[in-house]
Amino acid sequence: MESASFAAIDVGSNAMRLKIVEVRGDGSVEPIYQCRAPVRLGHEVFLTGFLAEDAIQKAIEAFGEFRDVLKRSKVHSTRAIATSAAREAINGDNFVKRIYSSSGIQLERISGGEEARLVQIAVTRKINLHDKIALVIDIGGGSVEFDVIDHGSIVYSNSLRLGTVRLCETFLRTDTISDLQVLLLKAYMEQLLETTLDAINTYKIDLVLGTGGNVEEIGRQIGMAEIEGNGFPEDVSFIPLRDFRRFVKEISKQSVGERINRYDMRADRADVILPACLVLTEVLSNVVGARGLYAANVGLKDGVLAEMVDRFRNSWDTTLEEGEILKAAAALGHKYQFHVGHAQQVRYLAELLFDQLQPLHQLSLESRMLLRVAATLHEIGGYINSSAHHKHSYYLISNSEVVGLHPQQLELIANIARYHRKAFPNEQKHAHFQALSIADKERVTKLAAILRIADALDHQHKSVVQGVKVNIREDAIEIDAQSLDACLLENWHLQEKGRLFTHTFGLAIRLLVNGQPAAPINPNGSK
Repeated sequence: MESASFAAIDVGSNAMRLKIVEVRGDGSVEPIYQCRAPVRLGHEVFLTGFLAEDAIQKAIEAFGEFRDVLKRSKVHSTRAIATSAAREAINGDNFVKRIYSSSGIQLERISGGEEARLVQIAVTRKINLHDKIALVIDIGGGSVEFDVIDHGSIVYSNSLRLGTVRLCETFLRTDTISDLQVLLLKAYMEQLLETTLDAINTYKIDLVLGTGGNVEEIGRQIGMAEIEGNGFPEDVSFIPLRDFRRFVKEISKQSVGERINRYDMRADRADVILPACLVLTEVLSNVVGARGLYAANVGLKDGVLAEMVDRFRNSWDTTLEEGEILKAAAALGHKYQFHVGHAQQVRYLAELLFDQLQPLHQLSLESRMLLRVAATLHEIGGYINSSAHHKHSYYLISNSEVVGLHPQQLELIANIARYHRKAFPNEQKHAHFQALSIADKERVTKLAAILRIADALDHQHKSVVQGVKVNIREDAIEIDAQSLDACLLENWHLQEKGRLFTHTFGLAIRLLVNGQPAAPINPNGSK
């Protein structure tokens, strides 16, 4: 294997970080450079909605320095990501363009779901969680990500706007903090945390892990070596809840300057560490069984690099990745009380149809994954209104996060689900479809046509079709359903729901049941 170097740039709300690793010829990975630029991009953005010009200029300067380091290090590939501040800012698009114009580095504004996925990768690569249920709290400047990881997989994920810079600039703008300011902040936190804590406590949490610069600082100040034999790396320290509360009590009475002198903190850490501590102790005090916090000493950049290195080595498990996406989609489905059996059956049939119709549609493996997720979630709109559930499914999917999927992928999935029934895709009438590229319009239409067939074949929601075999003829496709049922209702609905397929591919649909033509049925129910 040839050696290569990779870089990750994490543009947070409180600071920007660059880390470079080298993959050696023997496959080993060694860190070769890392630095932190104290650029508080989140300054004022959470109050005004705009990135401040002075913060943008400092970020541009820092990226110029990053660019020079990348050139000197002959980096093979770089991924630069931005979180809450750039994601929420009204002028965020302009910021990304200015960074690219000045440095040539493409900055990607990632979702909270992508943050969760990258933190999960970083944490699970460092700490063996395969026999544990862990709560991971990633506390940043703009938001806090809460992830429950069950035996290595994310089973719950939520992002709250409780980041340290956001809270500091909203509640703690003075150098010395009063009891009233702390009281107001706590009241605000408790209100936002209530639902999330209730959800977390439905799991039996074995341990709580923290990531982010503030957690690392708290670990440096009061962390201790944990019990021998737990298998954790040496730099993973434990912060007992009792010591943590004492530390919070101390720093809440100190000015920023006093914290700098007493604890040897950086200035841009000393002001935001109090809200970080208040959030963390509030969570720990209300998570059943939590006795403290482990400082994992990893972050977003480590997750980014782990994925880049694995893809370079061709050791990235795409099957596992897709499995995690489907688990996250199912969790979203449960949130909106979907019919689990129907969702699983439609996904199963859609997969079979996609694979056997490959010569016809000629779509990619990514399209197959999008279809699988759309099939899982196609009816969640029934949570709002059953009669127009396809439209509501679009709204819920497009406004949700599924760990492992980009917003653009979710938009495609939402469109596929939207067109699983009723109207055909129409760019004159439907703005969300009109906004897609020409290639994506074609892809959505083809996948929606396949989804309609799969949905029709489970019209009774009883999984009567056990499998399908597809033959592509000159004038039609023949779908031979293996079933113990005569599939009368399935055949009837297939005539209606198959029209999009015929319109798209120019082929009729003929249904066979166990090798024999399906008996037709009319709306009155007679054969």
